Amino acid sequence: MADWKQRLAIISDEAEDSFDKAVEICLPLGIRAYEIRKLDGGRFPNVTNEAIQQVIEMVEAHDLKLIGVSPGFFKETLEHHTTQEAFQNGFPEAFRLMDKLNIRRMTVFTFKREGGRDVPIPESVFEYLRRAAELCNQEGVELILENSASSWGDSGRNLARIAEAIGIGVTWDPGNATASGEVAYPDGYGCVRDQIVHVHFKNWHPDQGNVAIQEGVADMAGQVKALQTDGYAGYYCIEPHQWQDRANAVIKNRGQLLRLLNGE
Repeated sequence: MADWKQRLAIISDEAEDSFDKAVEICLPLGIRAYEIRKLDGGRFPNVTNEAIQQVIEMVEAHDLKLIGVSPGFFKETLEHHTTQEAFQNGFPEAFRLMDKLNIRRMTVFTFKREGGRDVPIPESVFEYLRRAAELCNQEGVELILENSASSWGDSGRNLARIAEAIGIGVTWDPGNATASGEVAYPDGYGCVRDQIVHVHFKNWHPDQGNVAIQEGVADMAGQVKALQTDGYAGYYCIEPHQWQDRANAVIKNRGQLLRLLNGE
């Protein structure tokens, strides 16, 4: 079995919010690794105790791997009330639940961009993210940053600058970089290549938004080949963002990703 076949992953709620239902869809597809974002009750860590127990039981029953959490911290503007709420309540509760789930990696964002593309990244962005990185380090949690359109770290170039300043790695999302107006591969990838520890797979089209991996404008074939050539050792994590038919979107994107990984 090719090594990458053991590194297929998915953000669980891309299949279903309920973890057991997500696993029912994904396990027959050979997906044994799961990133936790949303469960019954809401987005992590604002989930029910029952949802956490369900994850624990499913992991034990099927020998699954939990590879990280994405609580959505810092998706709003710097001044938004959720910034301080994350520090006061979000991080402590996330750490508590991560201990129960035995997860040691957390992805956060880089705050919603205010102003045009020529506006320099505010120093407060770096200050808050350094504070978050320190909190995570104290708990033995690896903090990584994800690029998203309309954030300060929207492109590979901007994400790389922020991550380098903080001294942490990144979740690279070529679809999000494309939505931000960047040529994700090779341009954006070239900026973050040495900082990537995790990758999300979807694509983006200017007329349709999020689309399947091989159906957008990002060169995902080139991106996958470059990851393999460069010795990327992380998970290939499916994130279709096609909410109208989640189960079939998972099947479709998984098939397209496998073809790219096979060099087809």
